[in-house]
Amino acid sequence: MSKTKIESRVKEQYGMSLYEFIKQKIEVEALHDYEIASSLGISSSTVGRLRRLFGIGRSNGFARRFERTYGKGAIETFKRIISDTDNSLADVARHFQFSRENARRVYKRIYGYPYTGAHKKKQLERREKRLAEGKRRSGRIVDLMNIMDKMNSMGIASRVTNTGHGRVVLTNGYKLALTVAATPVMIGEKHYFRFNNSKCTHRDLDFFICLCKSERVDVHFIIPIEAMPPKCIVSLLPMATEEQSKYTQFREAWHLLSHSN
Repeated sequence: MSKTKIESRVKEQYGMSLYEFIKQKIEVEALHDYEIASSLGISSSTVGRLRRLFGIGRSNGFARRFERTYGKGAIETFKRIISDTDNSLADVARHFQFSRENARRVYKRIYGYPYTGAHKKKQLERREKRLAEGKRRSGRIVDLMNIMDKMNSMGIASRVTNTGHGRVVLTNGYKLALTVAATPVMIGEKHYFRFNNSKCTHRDLDFFICLCKSERVDVHFIIPIEAMPPKCIVSLLPMATEEQSKYTQFREAWHLLSHSN
């Protein structure tokens, strides 16, 4: 049967081009040449010739066998697990309940190259992640020390305690948590600093110190816990007037930390 007749039959029966039909049968359904040939009533050699003409490789028989053994979608599950920077071949092997070496072989069959390169890339990404996290923590410690120096200069004695969930500042019987935002977000025509303090609600805090960091000046909001919204998400405009934001009253309101307020 000529290519033109085959194309006409596929278009009529399946509503797609011959190229789309063969590509789907090979790459999506993972059918072999003889299976495609059977559905079209042609020889497998003809299907092979058409594949080569369209630049389509043979069906990945391994993928079909793998999914027959481990269930539909097993290949995508394997890819999803191994693509996570924090996961290794051992994690994939644990999920599918086979050996680490088997996971290594499966990886090569799926991707066409060894896991070694991906492993080295993940090591580099994890190292960079640790360095970035270290810098972030170091920056937070500096911010915390600066705030304590500021409080001490105003006669507000303070100390830091570690609750296991993070550092808390203690002063005059109050518990304070520091949260920092250094990247403003555009809301309307103004740049707001957004804080999500939902993870801190379980600490039995009295105040949040929300630090808006910018290149020009750092602005502190000393907000009582009862003034925070229910979901503990607040957007602050450092230079807002009292008419523009109800949180303006808490800007640099250090006096709230004194028993004499």
